[in-house]
Amino acid sequence: MSAKEVNVYAACDKAIKALDRMNVEAFGRLKLAKWDRINIIQTVVKTYRESANQARKRYFEVAFEAYLLGLSMCGIDPKKAHRMAEKTITAAWVTAVLKQTDFITLYRFDTEAERKAYRLAETLEVSDNRNQEIDRALRHWSRQIGQYAINMTDYAMVQAFEDAGVTTVQWVAQMDERVCSECSELDGQVFQIDELPRKPHINCRCNLIPVAEDER
Repeated sequence: MSAKEVNVYAACDKAIKALDRMNVEAFGRLKLAKWDRINIIQTVVKTYRESANQARKRYFEVAFEAYLLGLSMCGIDPKKAHRMAEKTITAAWVTAVLKQTDFITLYRFDTEAERKAYRLAETLEVSDNRNQEIDRALRHWSRQIGQYAINMTDYAMVQAFEDAGVTTVQWVAQMDERVCSECSELDGQVFQIDELPRKPHINCRCNLIPVAEDER
C-alpha cells in the first residue's frame, strides 16, 4: 500500500466513535437531572469537564498512533519510531496543542468547553424544551470533539515528518463526491513543511505525505 492509500485517520475515527457513544450517554443523563438553578449549572459543567478529560485521553492515543504512522511513512524502523513517540508524544505535548487557537473553529479546546457548558446551563434555566436544547448542545460539542481529533492527527503527523528530517510534503485530498473545490485544487500540490496552507474547512480529511529528495 502506498503512502497515498494509507488511512491516516483510522485511529482518529475510532476515538471519535468511542467519544460519541460516551457523550450520548452523558448528555442523556442531563435530561434526567433535577431541574433547579444550582443543580443545572453544576451538572452541566461537570458533564462537559468529564467529557473534555475523556477526550484528552483519547487525543493522546490518537496523536501517538499518528506519530508512529508518520514515522513509518518516512521509513523509520518501528522500534526506533516507538522510542521517538514515547519521548515526543506526551501529555504535555497534547496539552500544548489543545491550548492553541484552532484556525477553523477559532476556539481553544479548554476555554470552549467551559463556554459551551455555561451557555447550555443558562439556556436550560429558561427553555421550554430542555431536551431539544440538550440534543442541540450535544451535536455542537460532538462536532468540536471530532474536529480536535482530526487536529491532533494532523499535528502529530507533521511533528513526525519534521522529526524524521522531512522538509517537503504533498497534499492529498480525498477525491470523492464530497470533495470541495478548495481541497480539490490543493490535491497533489507540494509544500515546504514550514509553509503549509491551513485546512480550508471543518472536518477536512486532506492529509500530507512526505516527498523524498529524488521525487522533488
